[in-house]
Amino acid sequence: MSEYKVRIMPDDITVSVPEGTNLLEAQIKAGLHPYAPCGGRGTCNKCIVNVTEGSNPGVKKACLTKVTEDMTIVVPRVDDQEILQKGAARSFTVAPIIKSLNVSVRRCQLGEKDSDWLRLKEAVCEQTGYKLWDINPNMRLISHLSEILNENDFVVNVVVGRHEILDIRKADDPIYLAAFDIGTTTCVGYLLDGKTGKQLQIASMLNPQSQYGGDVIERSNYAISGGIKLLSDLIHQAMNQMIETMCVKQGITKEQIYLVSMAGNTCMHHLFTEISPKPLVIAPYNPAISEGMIMPAENLDIHIARDGLLMVLPNIAGFVGADTSAVLLATEFDEREELTLMIDIGTNGEMVLGDKDRRVACSTAAGPAFEGAKIECGMRGATGAIDHAKVVDGKLEYTVIGKGKPVGFCGSGLMDLITIMLEQGLIDEMGAIQDPEDFETEFAKSQADRIIRIQSGDIPMKAWLVADENESGNGQKIYMGQKDIREIQLAKSAMAAGIELMADTLGVELSDIRKVLIAGAFGNYMDPHSACGIGMIPMELEDRIEGVGNAAGEGAKIAALNFEEFLRSGRIAAKTQFVELATHPDFQDCFVDNMEFPEV
Repeated sequence: MSEYKVRIMPDDITVSVPEGTNLLEAQIKAGLHPYAPCGGRGTCNKCIVNVTEGSNPGVKKACLTKVTEDMTIVVPRVDDQEILQKGAARSFTVAPIIKSLNVSVRRCQLGEKDSDWLRLKEAVCEQTGYKLWDINPNMRLISHLSEILNENDFVVNVVVGRHEILDIRKADDPIYLAAFDIGTTTCVGYLLDGKTGKQLQIASMLNPQSQYGGDVIERSNYAISGGIKLLSDLIHQAMNQMIETMCVKQGITKEQIYLVSMAGNTCMHHLFTEISPKPLVIAPYNPAISEGMIMPAENLDIHIARDGLLMVLPNIAGFVGADTSAVLLATEFDEREELTLMIDIGTNGEMVLGDKDRRVACSTAAGPAFEGAKIECGMRGATGAIDHAKVVDGKLEYTVIGKGKPVGFCGSGLMDLITIMLEQGLIDEMGAIQDPEDFETEFAKSQADRIIRIQSGDIPMKAWLVADENESGNGQKIYMGQKDIREIQLAKSAMAAGIELMADTLGVELSDIRKVLIAGAFGNYMDPHSACGIGMIPMELEDRIEGVGNAAGEGAKIAALNFEEFLRSGRIAAKTQFVELATHPDFQDCFVDNMEFPEV
């Protein structure tokens, strides 16, 4: 079989691949992490590349374009993704499971039989309350213990954690911790001072697993078919890369980090810990493990201190994971007096309703549409995305991330545009794009010539042209099609149905909800009026919406910095009831009832 060279720009990487390899596979072979939320099936239109050299140049879907000759392609940059890093901070005591102790070890007298290790343990137990038999031998440290004790006149600094002696040092140097929010699409890491709790550095990146599917179902199926080791290795490498980045910025070594905490949805949790996600996609869709875990970091090839620990927050259910536990911990949901609704809209949409006495959780597959995965001109929140839109003095105004021309719209812009279409009469309550002759408002009439026909598969459909070829940043039409509107209806209807059924489970009315906490990047940027305008959140709750940013990352930090808070997250997760929407007898009717948009 012939081999051909593919030159990939702007990274200027050349890779040789066998004839018939598609361009998505070529990028993966080159060590890149292309975005392919449909898993390379050709349905999402997101792995677009520009073939600049070859017999058939032009914009192509990478997954459907075979290599039959030497080629040069240009891949859009994805490192300009807007990744939410900040969460709503709260006060807590810094008391991590990792502790640094200055201990004085009694000297062994001639004729005594007590070992160096026993006398070190005695000194540690005196300060910590540990029992001698709780501390297991650490052969790496024991090997050089006599030398270290004699060199330092039997006064040393000991790093302990989970009844283990992790390190012996000459001085009471700083100890560092790291916390991570591992999302389906993005990953964020935080470097923390283990003594003061101060956040020192932040690193973020796209989840490299996205090349094998944009949602948890795609990724689970890939793992089950034999790819679990590959997906696990990818996320471990990503975490190590972020650790290295933060250490370089801070001027420390990774060996000075003694603890890493991790929060993620149940699928990301399982893939990270090398657990098969098969239970998540087969009834009854339960996780393989729910409780929080602490283990040696080296078990999963996480590069920190030799005997450093890895802390994994607890899951709640099959599709309500450790990230939700982290959000509930960060927002102290277990102490809330008022009925509160928490919504975390990511690639999956998790919701919790309740207070300190009782709470229920559910999950919906709403996120992919709001992250642009199922939208023709949709995209993630990156440079070129329309993130907000409104009508001012009868004209459409929108803002673009990066302040250039638009190349698509992200979730918040998508929601704003559909709200405009609804309020201005471009679509009716059923979501159907109206004929221009039926337009009534002045703005709608001004858009009459922008109602166009586009080809969606084999079917021509109506669409609203938001930016034409000259107005866009990529020379292509940016539009909102009828199919896109239906995708948003499906997503928002699932969210609305989930909220209603959780309220029904608790026996409360929607109007009883006093606070709505919106977590995650999408929630951080969305306009509450638009979220209520399309019917995703009940209209009466618009003035009760509060963004809490990346609360999952905040919860992971809190758990790392206070061991009692980590244990608290386990209690929160265990006492949160789960509502399985897919099997709820009223879900289908509730879902259908919420398909319509609210009356304007």
